[in-house]
Amino acid sequence: MTNKREYIKALKEEVMKRFVGNEDAVYVAILNLLHKRSTLLIRASRGTGKSTLMLLLLKGLFGDDFTVISGASEVKRGEVIGRLHIPSLEKEGTERVLWARFVQAHGKGIDEVNRLNPYTTANVHHMMQFGEVWAYGQKSMAEDYTLIANENPNDLTTFIQPPPFYDRFDVCVYLNSLTVSQKFELQEKNNNYGNDLVNSMPQVVSYEDLLEIRREVEETNLDPETLGFINVLIRDFQVCIRDKEHSNISPPVLCEGCHFTRFVCSSVKDPPSERATVVLVQLAKARKWLEGEVTSDDIIEMARWALIHRINLVRNENVIEEIDELLQREKERMIERESRRQWFILNELYTSYSPGLYRTAKEIAVEDNVFAEELYALEEKWIKEGKLRKEETLKATLGIK
Repeated sequence: MTNKREYIKALKEEVMKRFVGNEDAVYVAILNLLHKRSTLLIRASRGTGKSTLMLLLLKGLFGDDFTVISGASEVKRGEVIGRLHIPSLEKEGTERVLWARFVQAHGKGIDEVNRLNPYTTANVHHMMQFGEVWAYGQKSMAEDYTLIANENPNDLTTFIQPPPFYDRFDVCVYLNSLTVSQKFELQEKNNNYGNDLVNSMPQVVSYEDLLEIRREVEETNLDPETLGFINVLIRDFQVCIRDKEHSNISPPVLCEGCHFTRFVCSSVKDPPSERATVVLVQLAKARKWLEGEVTSDDIIEMARWALIHRINLVRNENVIEEIDELLQREKERMIERESRRQWFILNELYTSYSPGLYRTAKEIAVEDNVFAEELYALEEKWIKEGKLRKEETLKATLGIK
């Protein structure tokens, strides 16, 4: 029996035979294919291969058995979701829906997703959120599928898609234009495949094998340290002691006078949703299943693609550079946390109150807002139990009400 990991490695190999550059983006895109109802967004400028990559991945998984709709073609709801079967309505008075091929296909593609009209976007969004579609009061469940979309965010478009819609895409990869040497490489690949890179792409993984792979990946266990690393990493991008999520004031104004202004939270206007955590866990499982292990460095690298479309930064000149810089700071911060053994200390305090450990924890919390957040909760518990006075708490020390 063929090792199913070899299928995935072969898929990457066949894609890279026909696609030039952007190896990191291709790799994380393939890892993201390995879980149920996988969704991928490819962003790039015109002519940089976003449609080609979408088609290569779909052909590698589904052969010719996939459906692509185009936002630029004024696609209508009936073509995407379903339409009434008129003969049934006329002869029997029965409203029967003919579900569109896009709904039924296991492989789905959307070209220029930023050009979809709002009504069609709403229907696709509902499918991605609940795994179902509605038309004329009838419901159809979408089975396990792969949805890959692409867009050029810099194009002038008719419609601006809402942030919650983009949040439904597991990862978003950005493609770079080709260097001179890569242009020559692409020309050579085109010659090798008769100027037909996409149609030369074979189906590498059967649908049955893909389902089995997704089951195995889902059952892959991550150790508590890896799960803890992921949870803390994403929380660092979410946490705000001034309740950023419900405030009408955004950073940097909101952060003026805050004790934690040097941390990642002050660089984030709109924090990522909890889906970022879910996706990063899925990617970590896929990486461990495929490669045998997943390290903290792997998680930091994959986090870029899980966060890039989910957060709005204070500085947006170059979103990839900004996120890479923030993630590098996170990497250094995680090392500091490990050296201070702060999570061990916190676990001990969860078990029982110790004045000595609490004093150490307060010193750590002044330098770590996520750690401080956990200590706040413990302090409230200890105050109710009579073990601590309010004026002795970390909040009192920091002057937080």
